[in-house]
Amino acid sequence: MRLECTFVISFFLVIVNWPAKASEKITGSGVFLNNEPVPSISYALKRAFDGSEILIKAGVYNDGGVLNANSVTIRGEIGTHLKGYAAEGKATLIINGNDTQILNIECSGVRVSDGNGACIRLKGENLTIENVFFHDSEQGMLSGKNSGTVTIENSRFERLGFAGRAHAIYVGGGELYIHNSKFLSSKDEGHEIKSRAEKTIISNSTIASLNEKDSRLLDIPNGGVLSIKNSVLQQGNNTSNWNLIGYGLEGIKHKKNTVDIKRNIFILDRDGGSLVFHKRGNVEDISLTENIIVGKFHDTNLIEDNFVFENRGVAGIKAFPFLPERQLD
Repeated sequence: MRLECTFVISFFLVIVNWPAKASEKITGSGVFLNNEPVPSISYALKRAFDGSEILIKAGVYNDGGVLNANSVTIRGEIGTHLKGYAAEGKATLIINGNDTQILNIECSGVRVSDGNGACIRLKGENLTIENVFFHDSEQGMLSGKNSGTVTIENSRFERLGFAGRAHAIYVGGGELYIHNSKFLSSKDEGHEIKSRAEKTIISNSTIASLNEKDSRLLDIPNGGVLSIKNSVLQQGNNTSNWNLIGYGLEGIKHKKNTVDIKRNIFILDRDGGSLVFHKRGNVEDISLTENIIVGKFHDTNLIEDNFVFENRGVAGIKAFPFLPERQLD
């Protein structure tokens, strides 16, 4: 239904306390393994055993390493910043263990020779990331095909990507759950989210290219269960790809393939218009309904079941680069 009258949208604000920006000076050690002080983050990761807890006090650390133990919690404080370190030429934190939690960490400046440097490289299974701020690296988080369940909550990923092959996050398999998080301004033709997971479930989040030269906001190349609800998705004019969401473009490989995209706000700031949903292959069930779509788009099938506005002004949304935040659950 195309609404021509001015429409004022009320948004529910989501307040998330991102880790504060720490001093750029590299500070001394404030690392504890199971409540005992240790000389470095790399030492704590190496000596951790199953069930350990690593606490990293506020400060800037050019440090990281490899974790092999299971059920380990890595916890920072406000102002804990891991900066510019890559263990084994791969990532600041290489997680070989299972059932890991990473909380309250800022990470930036990760660059490696193959252009795929990440804040987290997950080789084990089951990872929970909460209240992290990953930015200005080649990649935020990278996992392989046997990654179990990856859960991201209350977090922010910004200015990540490299050469079209590194992204804010890349999940190679398993299941991906994202809630109340932001993926902003991927660069150098990187996606904000690339997921080969069997399930990709996104709620109450913001995914936006703003002024950067990103690619798709979401690339779901092998299909699977895709759910996006109560979120804000924005595509800027500098993007290198007019698709917002790609689905099955590298071939459908999962047994169950369904799409449910509902009650989101799409803001299309690309002058030439955008394709909201680009799919390839047979999909059992596709539903894109009750979304607010603002701007020019090329999906003629979306007109009847969504709320369509010609531009930000007609929709009652402030001018670019403003992004509304909403929480409807």
